[in-house]
Amino acid sequence: MAGSMTFAQTIKTGLLWALGEIWEKINVVATWREIKGLVKKHGMRFAIAAGIWELIEDVLFPVLSYYGGVPELIPIFLIFHFEIVTWPIFFWAFRTYDRAKGREPWEPDRSVMSTHWRSLVKVVVYMMAASGWFLVFVVNMDRGYQMMMFFTSLMSVFGFVHERIWHDNNYGIRGDDTVEVKRTLAKTVTFRFVSFLVHYAAFSAFLPEIPWGSLLAYQACATVAYASLEGMWSRSRLGLEECVPASTSTKTGSEEPCLA
Repeated sequence: MAGSMTFAQTIKTGLLWALGEIWEKINVVATWREIKGLVKKHGMRFAIAAGIWELIEDVLFPVLSYYGGVPELIPIFLIFHFEIVTWPIFFWAFRTYDRAKGREPWEPDRSVMSTHWRSLVKVVVYMMAASGWFLVFVVNMDRGYQMMMFFTSLMSVFGFVHERIWHDNNYGIRGDDTVEVKRTLAKTVTFRFVSFLVHYAAFSAFLPEIPWGSLLAYQACATVAYASLEGMWSRSRLGLEECVPASTSTKTGSEEPCLA
């Protein structure tokens, strides 16, 4: 009886959570407050982009799922929030646009910067290993290849944006431009957090039941791989360029920006 009550409570808790997430999506008043907060904090353009994404996530994707013959995906789009992937992409896109328009300097506030092609190579190398490992864990599952493509596509895009966002952050970089271990660990944690959520979403969307053992085993292996590769890259000078720090160039009027 006690076990039955525990199971019933678990089901009840899960249903209440799902209903709460759905209510959050359709609560117009709360959504309006959130949009006003975004306008105040990040500007009108970000609020517009976030609003368009909400329409895509809550309306377009469910409609396409229904007419595409996969109505089981509709609850996924109504319950889960994908802002953790899309919002960093918006921030990066707007900042890149501002830099292209000359509103912000391209160079970071340090004497060495990472080129875009270095970031791209890092993502490609890691995702080749990660997608191979992912396939090992899902090859015998129904729709395993579709899950791999879904997961790999999203994480490849996010991986590049993740690299460029961290490129603008000096956390864990010493004055002599050497990288501390804490930066490698922080990058690993932030990337793995998003990877876990996307992985969970992929299993939820394509499988009737989540194989937790496979999910956790993959994430553990991928964490070791990411941290190891990131540690190796932190000691490599490939794709790094010397530049005038943003603070210095602003004060001295330097005309030597670093273009990645």
